[in-house]
Amino acid sequence: MIIRELSQKKWVCPPLNVSLQTEISDALRVSPLLSQLLINRGLTDVESAKIFLQSNLSLLSDPMLLPDIKKSSERIIDALSQGEKITVYGDYDVDGISATALMVKCLETLSKLYWNQQSLIDYYIPDRLEEGYGLSVSAIETLSERGAKVIITVDCGVNSFEEAKFAREKGIDLIITDHHEPGDKLSDGDKGTGEQNSVPCGCDYAFGLINPKLTTSNYPFRELAGVGVAFMLAWALGQVASARANDPAGLEKTERMGTVRPPNKKVAGEFKDFLMDAIGLAALGTIADVVPLKQENRILAKYGLSALQNSKNPGINALKEIAGLKDKTIRSSHVGFNLGPRINAAGRVGKAKKGVELLTAKCENEAKELAEYLESENKRRQKIQSEILKSARQQILNDVDIDSKMAIIISDDSWHQGVIGIVASRLVSEFYRPVIIIATDGEVGHGSARSIPDFNLYNALLKCQEYFTDRKMLISFGGHAQAAGLKILKKDIPEFEEVFNTVSTEQMEEEDLIPTLNIDLEVKLSSISNSLFKEIECLFPHGEGNQVPVFATRNVKAVGQIRRFGVNGNHLGFYVRQGDVSFKTVGFGLGDKMEDLKQNNGNCSIAYVLRRPFRREINSMYNNNDMMYKDGVELELKDIST
Repeated sequence: MIIRELSQKKWVCPPLNVSLQTEISDALRVSPLLSQLLINRGLTDVESAKIFLQSNLSLLSDPMLLPDIKKSSERIIDALSQGEKITVYGDYDVDGISATALMVKCLETLSKLYWNQQSLIDYYIPDRLEEGYGLSVSAIETLSERGAKVIITVDCGVNSFEEAKFAREKGIDLIITDHHEPGDKLSDGDKGTGEQNSVPCGCDYAFGLINPKLTTSNYPFRELAGVGVAFMLAWALGQVASARANDPAGLEKTERMGTVRPPNKKVAGEFKDFLMDAIGLAALGTIADVVPLKQENRILAKYGLSALQNSKNPGINALKEIAGLKDKTIRSSHVGFNLGPRINAAGRVGKAKKGVELLTAKCENEAKELAEYLESENKRRQKIQSEILKSARQQILNDVDIDSKMAIIISDDSWHQGVIGIVASRLVSEFYRPVIIIATDGEVGHGSARSIPDFNLYNALLKCQEYFTDRKMLISFGGHAQAAGLKILKKDIPEFEEVFNTVSTEQMEEEDLIPTLNIDLEVKLSSISNSLFKEIECLFPHGEGNQVPVFATRNVKAVGQIRRFGVNGNHLGFYVRQGDVSFKTVGFGLGDKMEDLKQNNGNCSIAYVLRRPFRREINSMYNNNDMMYKDGVELELKDIST
């Protein structure tokens, strides 16, 4: 159903499934409203809905189902026990940094626990601007010179064919852990650029390739983040180390004599404690990487957020304190808006390895210094981002004919490559059309592209290439439907803009450029209560694929004082009433709706999420105390239609 009315957004509400609602409600003893919310999230049978609501650690799959994980674990344990040098090779975003920290801490824990020694363990994070995303031959050369015998990649490497071959030539056993699509050399604007590779799966020269998306994988869940795959390898390493400790005669290897011993799923108690703490790092990278929070990702996020809140990791605690989250209940939104950006900032404008140093810090003073560094880098990132956003907006307003362009493509020599992806996302939100921002340096430009839901960026870039049979318009490109990256000669940008807009016009309708607000349910205000709020809390944690439920209520009235507040009066607050039920509301960024409300005598329809009151200064603006309203729940407005 599409709710039209006088809003700048298109409100889209899925159809009700009353029979399935009833089936799930009766089986799980939940309300029909919650049942419909589960259905809206793709949980269309009782068993999947039950698993979603339970999300117990016991539901995680056996890591040994991942391809190459057993032989890779055996090789890593051999290296630890023999004192060989192991290097963890990560990525410069939150997923890669948290995965690197997790794997380093895992190896250090195993080394101390089973061999009581300080093994030769280090890590390597490539520089975003100088090296770009993923493995490189030059980095492997450096690590070889440093004595590395085993390299474990996290969050990268699935398509590093030449690099894997070079590692083998250097006598290095390369163990790749990744979650990107085989044959799709990932390249969004924040992870460098690379050409598409037609090889369907795997990297033959690697010692081991651990990726749930391989065609050879028996692992039941494909959508793990890079840190999720690293967590599974850590668990597998604990299993192998425990089996070795309990099997000193080496009977585990009787498979060579024709018999196969079933894997030991258990790990030592002390290592289990490590895993329960490390699940916090798994949540950090999983949520920040915006993978779907369903099935195993939901489990890692759910238990990981609790681990972050109760963490004894000095780095995590220093990061929480500097982000203003000390002693607060950690939500997925805190990872997305508070913790993640501070870790990411180092990789965008500073030294990404500082993020790993923070997450592996062993004392409070060191952690505090590193957290302060990340805080300063994040402020610097914000300043750079603000300047680019202002410059980009001005360029759009001056030079882009929005009425005739389905997509926005802009470039500049002064823009910082590390933050243009964030700026592109902001501009998509503002102008609601695909945006490509290109940071040019000399004759070459590096671009970040972001899109709207109804337009597939990657397919559009493929189509652009088809327009030129005699040459390549783009030096390289890659990515996904909603985020992509590209590399292009500066002189080709005007022609590329023309072609991309032609493709955009072919693939989109004007209707696609109307912002969409997805509504879960249309309800009466009388349906909203404390008990409902508590019930839908079981949907936490929220994130990609499991957004905070959005409700819509028609024919309500703004009553009492309608007031703007905040910097420049950007926000709006008032009571809303339907019948004899009233609620407090707050609308962030909706201050310009006040005049429309007044002109319509307060009559409106609202789209909103439920929240607990949490800011005293907001509550104080409601001075009409002669009315009845439901304590403990407020409505955070997402849109108002008058």
